[in-house]
Amino acid sequence: MSHNIALSETDRDLPKHVKNGFMRYRDFQPLTQGGEAILRTCVDENLGRVVVMKTLQPQFQNLQTYQKRFLREARVTAQIPHPATIPVYELSRDADGNAYFTMKKLGGRDLSDILDQQSAKHQPTVDQYPRETLLNVLIHAGQCLAFAHDHGVVHRDMKPANIMIGDYGEVMVLDWGLAKVWDMDDNDDVDQLIRSGKQVMSGRLTGRGDVQGTPFYMSPEQAVETGDVDGRSDIYSMGIILFEVLTGESYMSGKNFKEIKRKLLEDPVRQPIRVAPKKHISAELNAICSKALQRQPVDRYQNMSLLIDDLRAAMLGNPVSAYKEPLLAKILKWRNRKIFSVASVVWMLAGAGIVVVVEVLLKLI
Repeated sequence: MSHNIALSETDRDLPKHVKNGFMRYRDFQPLTQGGEAILRTCVDENLGRVVVMKTLQPQFQNLQTYQKRFLREARVTAQIPHPATIPVYELSRDADGNAYFTMKKLGGRDLSDILDQQSAKHQPTVDQYPRETLLNVLIHAGQCLAFAHDHGVVHRDMKPANIMIGDYGEVMVLDWGLAKVWDMDDNDDVDQLIRSGKQVMSGRLTGRGDVQGTPFYMSPEQAVETGDVDGRSDIYSMGIILFEVLTGESYMSGKNFKEIKRKLLEDPVRQPIRVAPKKHISAELNAICSKALQRQPVDRYQNMSLLIDDLRAAMLGNPVSAYKEPLLAKILKWRNRKIFSVASVVWMLAGAGIVVVVEVLLKLI
């Protein structure tokens, strides 16, 4: 429900002794709670707006690796000035010395929830988010990632739960806590946490058949000790998300991290068109997804912009770089366009003729 902005809120006096830092927030309400962090809504007294405050769970507040990840999330999010990143308002400490940061309060649903509801045949969700809409969502998320990559940042934790679709169609990429920045050593402690498989948040059983957690969207190079992770890792993760959008099924499954790692390094690419033959997936979209999911980074799209360009082209019915259309299909498309063009011209000429005849008759009358 929308909140009307009132004059009493916008024009009230600002005290000479302004409350700053943690003291400016009041009316805390629980929002959500994950494996590592707590999110609460609160009111910023100085600006009169509701914001979201994020803090670490008490058991993680004194652990250096989790503190580092928390601070990195706040600062990376704040330092990527893209429309698809959440505005961060403040990073500070509360009266007990625990770190917190405040950010914009979002409305809407994350992509994981949408895919779960579609898998459960929830018709309102199916109607509200057709495939074309979700492909556009992935394009917007990809643009944000391309921007981040150009600034030396790799997300490393892309999954449906980290893509938010707002109430008015806006798209946000969330949770930059595992991001790799350009001058970071591949063997820092946060990086080792990723490769251990222990960074998984509390999973939940979804309609797509698997407990969803970070390793299900991990790239092969993230799973190995010597993995050199760059922007192509995010491309792989986006390939998995695209697969799930196209098929309505999970791409990866496994009882534990060891099994998932083996599948990442050994199993062939699952092609959407074969997994879900009744979904009417075009050859172009199938090829785009398959290219993004190649095990070797050199065989994938070499940057996010190329993936975005192909997705756009596929949606418009234009050729894509990942797919070479058979000659016969090209001829049939050309023939159909020619027939359409000739028919259009005939109808336009006929319509023009009718107009001329009517005008002549009117003059005679």
